[in-house]
Formats: sequence, C-alpha cells, structure tokens
Amino acid sequence: METSNKQVRSWIIELIAQFREGMKNLSFEEQNAAPHALVDFSRPCQMLVVWTREPEFQIFIFSHMSEFEDEFIEIHGPMENSKLIECIEKEILNSSLANFIGEDKVETFLLSSLKRIQSCYDPLLGFPKESRILSKSKINDDPYAIGWIILGSLTNLNVREVVNDAIKDVISTAKPIVSVPSPEEKVILEGFGTYIYPPAWIGEIPKPKSFKEKLTSYLWEYYSERIISDVYKHCPLIITRDGYIAIGEKEKSKALEFLNEIMSTLLVLEMLVYIIRENDLGATSFKEKGIWKEWSLQSSRSWLYNRRLAEPSFLVFENIIPENKIRKAIKWSETLTSDDKFKTLLLLYLELYTHFMNSEYKQALVIGWVILEDFYLKDLWASHVSKVTSDKDRLSKLASWDADRKLEALNIAHIMTNKEYDLLMGIKDARNSTVHEGKEPRKDIVEECQKLVSKVIREYMGNKLGVVFPRL
Repeated sequence: METSNKQVRSWIIELIAQFREGMKNLSFEEQNAAPHALVDFSRPCQMLVVWTREPEFQIFIFSHMSEFEDEFIEIHGPMENSKLIECIEKEILNSSLANFIGEDKVETFLLSSLKRIQSCYDPLLGFPKESRILSKSKINDDPYAIGWIILGSLTNLNVREVVNDAIKDVISTAKPIVSVPSPEEKVILEGFGTYIYPPAWIGEIPKPKSFKEKLTSYLWEYYSERIISDVYKHCPLIITRDGYIAIGEKEKSKALEFLNEIMSTLLVLEMLVYIIRENDLGATSFKEKGIWKEWSLQSSRSWLYNRRLAEPSFLVFENIIPENKIRKAIKWSETLTSDDKFKTLLLLYLELYTHFMNSEYKQALVIGWVILEDFYLKDLWASHVSKVTSDKDRLSKLASWDADRKLEALNIAHIMTNKEYDLLMGIKDARNSTVHEGKEPRKDIVEECQKLVSKVIREYMGNKLGVVFPRL
C-alpha cells in the first residue's frame, strides 16, 4: 500500500508532539543540548520533505524560524526519481523555506545527500531492505537548520522509537565529555605538505585481487600507505602512495623551497611534476599511525583531495612515479642544491616547465631565455674566451658583451653550429618581441626553448654527479 502525503504529514506532527512531551522530563541543561544533538523539534519548527519512489527515499529538512508558523510542513513528492533534479532546481531551491535557510546551504546539503544516497542504491551491492535514518547533519547555524536522510519511507519507522533515540541523543550530548587518557602517540613529522601534481601514484599500482575489487575503488585500501619515510636536509620527509608529500620543516617558506627542490630533480629525471605554490601547502602532522592535513581552498590540489573523498571512483592515476625515482631524486636533490647556482637553475626550470604545461608561453619563454643566457651562453662564452687570453681586463671587457654579439662571435668562430645559432637567435628574438612588444610567442619556439634548457640542465647534472644521462 502506497504512503500518501497525508500520512507523511501526520507522522511528522506525531513526531513533533511526542518529542516535545518527552523533553518536558529533561533538565534545563539537557533541553539546551537538543540543537547540538541534531534532533530539536521545539517551537517554532518547520519541515521540508523531498520524497521519491522506486527506489524510495526522503530528504528531511527542518528549521526554527520565527517568520513561519509552527508545524509548517512543505512536502515535495512523491515523485519519479528521474524528475527529482528538475524539481530541486525549479521548486525546492526556490521555496520559501529554502530561501530563508539559505539557498546555497540547502543546495550544498542536497548535493552531498544525493551522492550518499547513490552509493546506497548500487544494484551490484544490494538495496537497503528496511527503512532507516541514514544520517543527520547540520545545514546552517543562523537560521538553525538540520537535515536527515531517510532510506525508504519515514512512515515505516516507529515514531516512539525515533523519539526515544532522539531523547537519548539529547541526554548523551548534554553530558560533559570525560576524556580517557590514552598513550600519547609519537609525532614523527610536523610541518607542511601537499599532493604532487598532476595526480601521481608512487610505486607500482597494486593489482585487484578479485572481481569485486576490479569493480570498486579498491585503491582506498592502499592510498594513505607511507611508501617513503626519509630525511631531507635534516628534516623528516614522508610520501604516501597517492602522492602526498610532507616535510618536517615548520617555516612555510623553507618547506616550500625544500619540496620544490625535490620536484625539480624529479622533473629532470623525466617525471611529470609541476611547481608547488605557497597556497598549495597546508600544515600537516604525521603520528605513528595517524595523519592530519590542512588545506587551502585556493589550491587545485585541495580540490583533488576533496573530490577523492566525495567520489571514491575518482581515485584514478595515470601519472606513475617509480619508487626508485623518488628515492634517487631525494638523494640527488640534496647534493645538487648544495650549490646555490645549481639550485637556482633547477628551480627556474621547474617554473618554466609548469608555465609551459599550463600554456603560459610568455612566462615560460622569458624564464627559458634567462636560463639559456645566464647558465649556458655565459658559460660557453667564458670557457672559450679564457682559452684566448688570461688578461683580467680583457676578460672583463669581453664578458660585458651582450648576447647578440656573443652568439655572432661564437658562430663565426665555428664554436657554435649554424643549427644552434639559428635556434638561440630565434628564441632570443621571440623573447624580445614578448618583453618589448607584448607579443604571444609561438608554441613551437617555446617548446624548442624548453627542450634546450632540459638538455643544458641534464649536462650540468651529469657533470656534477658524474652521471651520463641518455640523450633526449
């Protein structure tokens, strides 16, 4: 037998009446705890019900507003599930109750509620067989508004049992919290952290063990596993499977510098990583078993984390960073960045690459030319001029030549090939047009610049580490 609007309305009125009667037996302190227990039906109380069938569920919003009469009840439904979205957009979010509570607050609550309900009605995992209250949550403080999610029909719930549970919650909430001392868990890292971006998985992705795991987001079982616990420049460093990297440095600017040093070395090892900005970093602490993270809402990396929590199916990784590459980057980075010149070179290259991958070609070209002029052309010029003369005055005079004259001289002397000369002159001219005329450089010239910078840096690294890198 189908439930009618009249029955739903009668059930709600009975709930309010029994709740108020039960509250009379509580102390003043207990009565004041009702709002915190998410079960306050005191005067004035209004209701908004969103109700669908097949499968049946109800979203139940109640508030306390003096602008509406007590026991004001607004029911939307029962309706076909396919019509729910249209009803929310055209009717529910424009209703008088929603407007007074706050349309944005109600919308946020409905979005999170529908996502939770979707996960409960998965045909491959089974539908709920009995009506029940799935969750209770606060929607707004001022005006006060609470939301319940009910799977099935609320009229199938025993009013007396719902009220008794509500009264127990009120009494429990009113009791002072007595903390039970527990052994203090050791803090092993306290500093700042963020996710490697683009989203990365560290090490080999575990293979699903069963058909069920292939169907579900089984990686949640592994994602927070600490795959690397190391030390970088005397600071503890932890990296989890899903690419969260944290360093035990309490000065934010220094933590940012250290993490970008590692990112820049990973980039030279041909791993796909972008620079970390200040607003990407959040305070973090790792204990022996737990982890606490803080996020900036301005960071795309916090969006990534929140999306994964809201939608486990979003836990997908295409950027795989081998564990040995991470360990090598940590070791090499500490050695390479002990040289201030090399450290600057690496960080500039990370900046260039990030701009290039984000299609910010002007910024990428300007930084690329700085690297080529200061770290490649200057060194090439100095090394050959010093073979011609050792006179300090003449060396100083020759060093003051601009890039254009140096390129001409190196090419005429057959120290630089025509191909190298043409490329560098093309990059220089594009840079001048960008800086002096504001022109947007072509992608291909910026890409050539980025490739040449990569080659220069790999040669620098090879000379410093005594390592021969394969040619790009």
